[in-house]
Amino acid sequence: MTRLHLSRELRRSAAAVLGVAGLVVGAVAAMSTPATAADGDLVTTRAFSCTTVVNGNPNNFTWSNAQITLSASHQVGSNQVTVNAQVSDMPGIAPVKMMGFPGTDKLVLGIDGTPLTLNGSGSITNSGASQPVPMPALSGTLTSSAATFAVTVTSVQLIVSGITTDCISPAPDGNLGTLTNRETTAPPVTPTPTTTTSATATPTASASASTSASASASPTSASAKGTPAKGTVTFACKLNIGSTFDWKPTVTVSGYRESEGDPVSLVATMTDLPGIAPVPIAGAMDFTLDVKVGSTKTTLKSTGQIDAKPNEAVPVTDLSGEVDEDGDELDVSVSGFTFDFPSGGVGAECTASKSALSAMKVGSEPVESDSGSASGSGSGSSSGSGSLPKTGGGDALPVIALWAIALSLLGAALLLIVPGAVRKKA
Repeated sequence: MTRLHLSRELRRSAAAVLGVAGLVVGAVAAMSTPATAADGDLVTTRAFSCTTVVNGNPNNFTWSNAQITLSASHQVGSNQVTVNAQVSDMPGIAPVKMMGFPGTDKLVLGIDGTPLTLNGSGSITNSGASQPVPMPALSGTLTSSAATFAVTVTSVQLIVSGITTDCISPAPDGNLGTLTNRETTAPPVTPTPTTTTSATATPTASASASTSASASASPTSASAKGTPAKGTVTFACKLNIGSTFDWKPTVTVSGYRESEGDPVSLVATMTDLPGIAPVPIAGAMDFTLDVKVGSTKTTLKSTGQIDAKPNEAVPVTDLSGEVDEDGDELDVSVSGFTFDFPSGGVGAECTASKSALSAMKVGSEPVESDSGSASGSGSGSSSGSGSLPKTGGGDALPVIALWAIALSLLGAALLLIVPGAVRKKA
């Protein structure tokens, strides 16, 4: 997918939102305490001067009480030293919950005057809005036979979903203290188990009589399964942030009734929403589909637990409902569709123009549907739903930009907004 950028107008909107977020956040939250240190570990607290770049704008703040826990060890007879570090949580200044956002961090030290960079990575998750943001554990190696090290710190870096924060130590030398190089015993070598193979092969069990009978049974008739209505629907959609876009998914509507005179139970499937969100989508998403079956209008509904990675297609959970309509062959058309992602504050209402599907033949057996949970690893969309059309004038944004504003401003782009930046602009 071609990488698309926000227009200048939307960038100004983004900056305005970021400014409001900085005012709402207020004071920096307290740090959480790292794990209890072992004998020989070096634990110290330092202040850092930090800069976070959001939407191209640098924002400066002070991290006054970052706690660093260091350990160093080598195996008996080896001069390869492993240095591990844990830095206490970043201030809880994000006004949204961190939901598994990908993150990396870096800690630059001086070990007896020689630079050493420790690296870490992991998913960033915290307990909620304005709560401390955890730093992944870090590690690095060096070659030395010294029993202790004089340690200094130069800088700390955290990157979450592309948002970078660089922190440097304002102290003249960044001295942390003395770190003990502990000696550890080499792990025991586990012998590979020997597998004994019997010379006599175990005979394969023959198929049971019931299995054979099942295999020979005639398949379910087409009339019992019915024939779904299917077609490509053209939707004109409007996001709740005011922007519009077009979407052309493939819609399939199946129906069945157990006995003559019963209402027709309906199940609808739709191809995925395009993979246009620049941050993970994790949480409940509600869907509705307005249809007309025969002469009766009804709404099909579903709620799916979505777990989609950045830029990954978002599945639409199968929708269900019923309609009280006679006849075994019914015309089906679609008039509208909505989705709502409450935890992300994103929703859209879509009106169908090209809406008629093929005729549906009602079956007599239940229609299978998914369980109401969905991951982002589906097969993707088709019939035009994978394209990202532009709408309106020449400066109109494609759908990816709309999602970028709605989600990244509510999520990753607000990760490290600092009140100081707002005060400076005021």
